[in-house]
Amino acid sequence: MWYETHFMSRPVSKSFDRMSKQNIRTTATTVVLLSCLFILASCQESIGERLERETKEWTRKNCPRPEFEDIIILDSLVFHNDGSNDYKLCYTFVADSLQLDEFNKKKGELRDRLLTSIINSADLRHVKQEGCNIVYSYTLEGTDEPLCEFRFTKKDYGTTK
Repeated sequence: MWYETHFMSRPVSKSFDRMSKQNIRTTATTVVLLSCLFILASCQESIGERLERETKEWTRKNCPRPEFEDIIILDSLVFHNDGSNDYKLCYTFVADSLQLDEFNKKKGELRDRLLTSIINSADLRHVKQEGCNIVYSYTLEGTDEPLCEFRFTKKDYGTTK
C-alpha cells in the first residue's frame, strides 16, 4: 500500500525516533529542573525564621552588652516567629533610685531619641524593610520589674517595603 511505503519508510521512522527521544529528554530535563526548583524553594527559610535565628545568634555572641556607662545593659535581641512581627531589644537598667527617678522623668525624650536612632539606623535597615515593629523594653535589675516599653511601628519610622 502507498501509505506503508510513505509513512513506514526508514528515514521518516528514524526522524520520528530522534524527535521522540529529543522530546522525552527535554521533558525529563524540564521535570527534573522544576522538581529541583520546588525542593530548593521549600527548603528556604522564611523571613521570620531568618530573623529569629539571627537574633538568637547575635544575642549569644554579643550579650550582655553595656550600652550607656554600665547603667543600661543590652540583654538580648528577640524575634518570635509567632506573627507578632516584634523585633525586641531587651535592656536592663542598673541604677540607684536617683538615676531611676531621672530615667522616669526623661522617658519622653528617650522615646524621641530612640525613634530618631531607628530612622537613621543602617543596622536595622532589613528589619525596617520587612515592616517589623521595633520594641525597646527596659526592666529594673534584680527585680525583673518592667520600667517601660517603647513600640515603634512602620508608621512611626516611615519605611516602605
